Amino acid sequence: MRVLVLLTLFVAGATALAATQREVQRAARDDQLLANAGVEPSQAQLRLPCSAAVVQSDDRPDFFDCVYVQTNHDLNLFTLENGFLMSELQLTLANMDGVALQRMGRYAQVQIFSGDRVAALYIHDASWLDPRQTEAVYEWLVNHGVAPKAPRKWIGP
Repeated sequence: MRVLVLLTLFVAGATALAATQREVQRAARDDQLLANAGVEPSQAQLRLPCSAAVVQSDDRPDFFDCVYVQTNHDLNLFTLENGFLMSELQLTLANMDGVALQRMGRYAQVQIFSGDRVAALYIHDASWLDPRQTEAVYEWLVNHGVAPKAPRKWIGP
C-alpha cells in the first residue's frame, strides 16, 4: 500500500512539473506577457524556456522554471507567477563579469558571473533539457562581448 501511495505522489508531482513547464513554454512565446514584464517583444533576441538558480558564494542552489530573455544589452530571467512574468534576475551585458559553459555528460549548463553571484541555467526544449540551445546561449553571450571564463563545478542537480 505504501508503495502505491508513493507511486501516486510521484506521478502527480511529475504531471504538475510537466504542466508548469508547458506554461513556461507558452509564456516564452507570449508577446503580451513580455511587454507587461517591461521588455519590448521586438527587442528580444532570444526568448527560451529554462530552469535556473541564482546563487551567491557557495550557497545551495534553488532551481526554478523560468523564461530566459536576451536583448542586445541585457539578460532577464522571469518566473511565471499567477499568469504574469516576474523578474528574478536582470543583468546588462556590461555588468556581467564573465560567462562559462559547464558540461556534464551530454548536458550543458551556462554559468553567468556578476560580482559574487552566479546564475546557472539550462534551456529546455518541448520535452527536456536542450544542451544545444544551452550552448547557443553561451555562444550568443560571448559573441556579444561577455568574457569567457572558466566554469565552476557543476551547480545544482
